[in-house]
Amino acid sequence: MSLQLAQALERRSLFSTSRRKALAVAAAVLVAGGGFAYSHGMLSRRTCGFVSQSPSLNGGNLEKFSATKKKSGTLIGRKVSLKRSGLRSVRALVGILVAQMGSRGMKILLFLASIAVLRTTVSNRLAKVQGFLFRAVFLRRVPLFLRLIAENLLLCLIQSAFLSSTKFLTGNLSLWFRKILTDRVHTDYFQNMTYYKLSHVDGRISNPEQRIASDIPRFCSELSDLIQENMNAICDGLLYTWRLCSYASPKYALWTLAYVFGAGFVTGALSPPFGKLMSKEQQLEGEYRQLHSRFRTHSESIAFYGGQDREGSIIKLRFNALVEHLSVVLHTQWWFGMIQDFLLKYLGATVAVILIIDPFFSGNLRPDRTTLGRAEMISNLRYHTSVIIALFQSLAILTFSSRKLNRISGYADRIRELMLVVRELRIAGGSCMIQNKDSGSYFMEANYVEFDGVKIVTPTGNTLVENLTLKVDPGSNLLVTGPNGSGKSSLFRVLGGLWPLVEGRIAKPGVGSDLNNVIFYVPQRPYTAVGTLRDQLIYPLTSAEETAPLTEEGMRELLRNVDLEYLLDRYPLNQEVNWGDELSLGEQQRLGMARLFYHKPSFAILDECTSAVTTDMEERFCAKVRAMGTSCVTISHRPALAAFHDTILSLDGEGGWSVHYNRDAIFQPPSSEEGLENGRIMSAHRNDALTVKAFFSTVKKENICQVPRSVDSYIGTVLAKSPPLDLQPVQTVPRLKLGHQSVPQRAASLTRILVPSLSGQQGARFLAVALLVVGRTCISDRIADLNGTSVKYVLEQDKAAFIRLIGVSILQSAASSVVAPSLRYLTAQLALGWRKRMTLYLSNIYFVNNAFYKVFHLSETGIDADQRISQDVEKLSSDLSGLVTGMVKPVVDILWFTWRMKMLTGRRGVAILYAYMLLGLGFLRSITPDFGALTSREQQLEGLFRYMHSRLHTHAESVAFFGGGAREQSMIEARFTALLNHSRDLLKTRFLFDIADEFITKQLPHNVTWGLSLMYSLDHQGNRASTSVQGELAHALRFLASVVSQSFLAFGDILELYRKFLELSGGISRVSELMELLHAAQQEARPSSSNSLVLIDDNLNSARSMVTEGNDDIVFSEVDIVTPAQKVLARKLSLHISQGKSLLVTGPNGAGKSSLFRVLGGLWPIASGSISKPMSSSGTALSTGLSQEIFYVPQHPYTALGTLRDQIIYPLTLDEATASIGETEKGNGDKALHLLDLRLQSTLESVRLVYLLEREGGWDATANWEDMLSLGEQQRLGMARLFFHHPKYGILDECTNATSVDVEEHLYRLAKSLGITLVTISQRPALIPYHAMELNLVDGEGGWELRSIKSGSS
Repeated sequence: MSLQLAQALERRSLFSTSRRKALAVAAAVLVAGGGFAYSHGMLSRRTCGFVSQSPSLNGGNLEKFSATKKKSGTLIGRKVSLKRSGLRSVRALVGILVAQMGSRGMKILLFLASIAVLRTTVSNRLAKVQGFLFRAVFLRRVPLFLRLIAENLLLCLIQSAFLSSTKFLTGNLSLWFRKILTDRVHTDYFQNMTYYKLSHVDGRISNPEQRIASDIPRFCSELSDLIQENMNAICDGLLYTWRLCSYASPKYALWTLAYVFGAGFVTGALSPPFGKLMSKEQQLEGEYRQLHSRFRTHSESIAFYGGQDREGSIIKLRFNALVEHLSVVLHTQWWFGMIQDFLLKYLGATVAVILIIDPFFSGNLRPDRTTLGRAEMISNLRYHTSVIIALFQSLAILTFSSRKLNRISGYADRIRELMLVVRELRIAGGSCMIQNKDSGSYFMEANYVEFDGVKIVTPTGNTLVENLTLKVDPGSNLLVTGPNGSGKSSLFRVLGGLWPLVEGRIAKPGVGSDLNNVIFYVPQRPYTAVGTLRDQLIYPLTSAEETAPLTEEGMRELLRNVDLEYLLDRYPLNQEVNWGDELSLGEQQRLGMARLFYHKPSFAILDECTSAVTTDMEERFCAKVRAMGTSCVTISHRPALAAFHDTILSLDGEGGWSVHYNRDAIFQPPSSEEGLENGRIMSAHRNDALTVKAFFSTVKKENICQVPRSVDSYIGTVLAKSPPLDLQPVQTVPRLKLGHQSVPQRAASLTRILVPSLSGQQGARFLAVALLVVGRTCISDRIADLNGTSVKYVLEQDKAAFIRLIGVSILQSAASSVVAPSLRYLTAQLALGWRKRMTLYLSNIYFVNNAFYKVFHLSETGIDADQRISQDVEKLSSDLSGLVTGMVKPVVDILWFTWRMKMLTGRRGVAILYAYMLLGLGFLRSITPDFGALTSREQQLEGLFRYMHSRLHTHAESVAFFGGGAREQSMIEARFTALLNHSRDLLKTRFLFDIADEFITKQLPHNVTWGLSLMYSLDHQGNRASTSVQGELAHALRFLASVVSQSFLAFGDILELYRKFLELSGGISRVSELMELLHAAQQEARPSSSNSLVLIDDNLNSARSMVTEGNDDIVFSEVDIVTPAQKVLARKLSLHISQGKSLLVTGPNGAGKSSLFRVLGGLWPIASGSISKPMSSSGTALSTGLSQEIFYVPQHPYTALGTLRDQIIYPLTLDEATASIGETEKGNGDKALHLLDLRLQSTLESVRLVYLLEREGGWDATANWEDMLSLGEQQRLGMARLFFHHPKYGILDECTNATSVDVEEHLYRLAKSLGITLVTISQRPALIPYHAMELNLVDGEGGWELRSIKSGSS
């Protein structure tokens, strides 16, 4: 039975000095016993086994090195295991926090402890004052009441300040804990390229960004809350144990301890493994968010392939798995919550009443027969009740803490595992990478680069190169050749320390675990950091690390060398830009060249870094590097580069290698017998190597820069060219814009999505919530009545009636223990259902009509759609469900208890109640800060911090080669610092407001309650000397106090709704902005007929451009190609591509070659003109994107999630592919799959990749294909995808520049033999003979020229 706090006068004169000592001992025993119960409750928990990482959908978890490979010197020395760790991880993390707490953290803890002591002291004094107030009301002593109510008001204000300070300090403690743990992880994560090895070499932990950006803040928040709650519980336990023993027998304290200990033991034995459940939940959340982040990174390739349906289905499957697990978690929390609430909350209150009542019936607290004596007894009863219930609550909180520790142990296990793994990798990278004691391999300092008996082994254990011995002296240049996948780039992964040195010795300048400023790496796709243009040139240095600051004139000179001087005019010097989105690949490669010129290293590793630039730029670059005195180690398939190298290293892909010196005689390839070893599957790989070696060996140095036939000899007549530049401006393209809706309008729109109707499951849940709220209100009303009745029976000394009342109280406790957890369960189910509904709604428009691409690339303000759809939707759904149930409960309570109050106080009391509500609401509204904007900013910063970690994960290899870990750490920590500073500012903003909010909504209403109680007592009629009248008055006052308190609490909840809505408005705005942009993306393309698509600019309200289907040719008719930034790339482009007449698209970097196909594919809108292209083979009208008859192959082919088979059939699913085989081959089921595999094998053979079947383990093998395959293998796999789909047209966007010349020519001949008309973007003159026309985008300023190509060379 829930009784309100009562006052009791201290009767210290009743106790002798010896009795006081005995009571002090009893208090000590109680505290010790409570601590033992607390410890036992924690240690008796079921230990939660660590949830090992499940394979990701793409099979991206790399296998560990085997034990035999460990002996050979691999990186992984041992495997971290946290199975059945229980609370070990929590203790380990707490140890780290204590060790690094510092003066700031200790101050926060001391302030929290001080406030806990003061809060308990004030609470005890409040209990006394309120007991005195009850006595004054009962005796109708108005002057005494006024003095007491003034003191009560002051104490309430102080209590409000303490509660607000506690929230403020707890929030700051959580942020401090987060900073400690994040900094601890970052310290190891960014050293020795651990960020790279964690995902690309080790493979034990997937999605480290989820653990850093999500698990750590959740753990810190719950741990700080737990510390604060336990501090308060300990202070309450100590004080109220002493108070209980000071005027009653110690047996009551001992019985209290016994009950709490027993209840804690039972709940501990029945507790589910919440730690395991939380760990699994975070794992699934991380995988789901990582899929969205991956989708964002590859959005353009997916849009070109038309793979959004397949990607969307994979993301939805992962989301459904998450929802199913969350449902299990909610159900588990529901049934266990009923048990725990019954034993430790509701039944505990009844047991407390049973324990305390004996002294009032037969002990020293029994009332005498005078009115003053009975008033004294009522005051004592109220205070005695408050003491025992506060003691119960404090011990229950300590017992509850074990469950909370068990819950956060799930987070702790994941965080600790991350810490152990990154520390292990960091230590291994710092010591084993220099010297491997097991194998004897080591690095040594030298002014040259030398490999001596080096063995190159992949993280999966495949040997690429055996016993490599090679020396590169200063001033010499090495060209590395070989077939795709032979280990060319892997050679430098070992040199740079990204992969372990398994065997042999390496000498290099600047011994360490990474490449440095002496050896500089330039990859094919240079990493571009988010920052200014100057930051790109000096990367990985920061401004503080520069020896001589780079001036604007110096920047201009560097950029002039690579024809990028215009970037200084296009972008302000201090403007931070995501350069990877702004620049074309060729521009990025030239920026990488400028970066090399700035650093002027002794050695430069050039990994296909000129594949996207013109031959002229490539030769200028090589000449400039030679003039600097930099020795080049180049990976390339271009024979022309042999002129700049004196040594050629050829790898055969099977462990073999050979060195050819240009000054020597022509290289003789191995014999045919050697080429045929290892069987048919390997012969293709070996033959590739032989062809490359032979090709390079037959080209002489003096004419190696010349192509077999002069480029000019291919140039035919001019077919068309851009019109003269006129003064008429080119029409702009529309961009996605946000609507101008208010927060209430956006909330209404979301409501229509979340609650389309009140029928079905949604209506049933709302009805259940309403019924539970009504039920809880009824129970609260009965408890209020029981409170008054219990006081009456004690006053009348009717023990038998009181015992019967105890039985009723137990029944009500059982009912409450069902209703409260069920209401929490339904609230959580509402949140989960709304999250599912909102996610489904957004997904249905996110994955359609390339809306995802347009949101990322065509909106006026770039937004983090992946963060909003995965994290913001979850938070918004949770907050909305809490707001809805928070609205229903106070409304029901107000209606119910207002009616009850009217019966007791008449209209006067009701008028006071409503007047207080209106005044309080107006006051709070006038002082409420803009929590919506502050919360939205906090979510934005959280998303940016997570995105920076995801971006590092994506570009880890390039960052590691550059040695940019420190630079990335500084950028990420700058975002993290901004997030922490904003969170602290938000806490400061809330601090003062929370004082007023707590006082107005919680504390002040109690004082109004006392005023109404006094008015009721003054109006009460009857003989005050009569025991029955006194009993009725005591009952009425106690019941009135409960009714009025419930009414004011309900009004306080309503007053809080305004603040909650303001905080919620930030989440509403972020999700609504995404929804508005997605709707705008859908409305941008409006079908005007069954076979055409009209793009409409709403501002002009007229159709000005169109894409039509039905023609077998691709036709551009006076099309203006304009970027979303309104830069004109081609004016009035007119072009006709017929089947069999392939087109070569050329032009400088950034001229708009790829943009031409973004317009063709519908990714970008057309400024003006019209485009006609083939109808899809199914005959259906085209929405957006390239049709099935036009297939796109990008330079870096997108590797899908799934099996090796999925890589070729993408974007089809396996069912769709087998169904297609069933239609064409008359097969079905297993036969269709067999026929499909035969066709796929033939396709792999045609691109010389059939060896992948054996190497990777067959068609059903899954892997992280982007890491597993070299770029050349990925490009050939992209061509295999083209040949499998066999479209009429193939758009080849520099998609063979990482393959050897002979392979490239073979692929083009094969495409021609299949009847595929090619539209090629390339800088390679050797590809001219395979095309009939050339479209040259002259300058990137709108000029173009279409010429015919003379035949006869192919």
